[in-house]
Amino acid sequence: MIIGHGGNIYKLAKDLGVTPSDITDMSSNLNPLGPPEGLMEHLASKLSTIVSLPEVDAGHIKELLAAKYGISSSSILAGNGTTEFIYAIPRALDTKRALIVGPTYADYRDACEMYGADADFLLTRKEDAFSMAPQDIAEAADGYDTVFLCNPNNPTGTLVAPEAIKTMAESRPDIRFVIDESYLPFACDAYGQSVARYGLDNVVTLNSMSKVFRIPGLRVGFLMAPEAIIAEFSKYVLPWCVNAMAQAAVGFILSGGKAIDTFLEKTRAYVKGEKDRFVAALNAMDGIIPYGAETYFVICELTGENTAAGLWAALAEEAVLIRDCTNFIGIEGEFVRFSLKDKETNDRLLGLLKKHVK
Repeated sequence: MIIGHGGNIYKLAKDLGVTPSDITDMSSNLNPLGPPEGLMEHLASKLSTIVSLPEVDAGHIKELLAAKYGISSSSILAGNGTTEFIYAIPRALDTKRALIVGPTYADYRDACEMYGADADFLLTRKEDAFSMAPQDIAEAADGYDTVFLCNPNNPTGTLVAPEAIKTMAESRPDIRFVIDESYLPFACDAYGQSVARYGLDNVVTLNSMSKVFRIPGLRVGFLMAPEAIIAEFSKYVLPWCVNAMAQAAVGFILSGGKAIDTFLEKTRAYVKGEKDRFVAALNAMDGIIPYGAETYFVICELTGENTAAGLWAALAEEAVLIRDCTNFIGIEGEFVRFSLKDKETNDRLLGLLKKHVK
């Protein structure tokens, strides 16, 4: 599904007759603190590398990432964003029936449909704050060969502890579990709390550099799995799939030491403080109900006569882009998602919500 994600600032800018930089994008899940300090300057200094082919398998950055997770680089593949791996999953794992814990990111289902795999949803409920016990997932997985779990989940922001995922996967060795940890760095120490560290035979872990380091335009992500599963995925990974600038960016980040650790710590502290402040303001308003999340994006239910489409359109006229969540399978009711930015931008959104939500 190419159309239907957040972040389409280009279309909105065209519709309004403005430039994309005039749009305040609160639909895309990117770090509000921006790329780490020094990254842009580093990339500028590496511009000359585009005249040569990059390292064919991105081996250097795989080794750097392996050291962070405490695993072997032979258990890692680098690719053109996690999207490349998501769409390879049905082929590499020979998926016939997939169970997707939702509501969640649409590409898991789209990947299954593209390659003829059946995909069903195991849906969490708003009454349970969109959470579900891992043992319930394991029990519901009878008859399936692959389970998708986004952790923390998009769009609900719910988080499952890694120990619980480990127990779940160990209880069902006959099933492959795909754990998408794209948003984990916003909630905790992603390297120390990743399920990839357990080296489980039936778990595939996805890691995205785009969100937390705010480099989505470079398209770089990683897949971690046992070597036997890596061998299957390797059949579908293209040579030179991580471009030179993306490799330079990841090399800078993973070699950044204390500066990058501090950046991640500041990110988590800012996200928690600003999210708590923003949610408290929403709780004081009529017509909108926020749900708790472990991430910097907040999903909200609109009540009364308010609709997601109506609020999206009203804010779009104000050159503010939000995520209408009604196209997520399993979302029942009028839900929207806000991805937080700096305090001034968040306060502007709060003001617009008071204006347009009745």
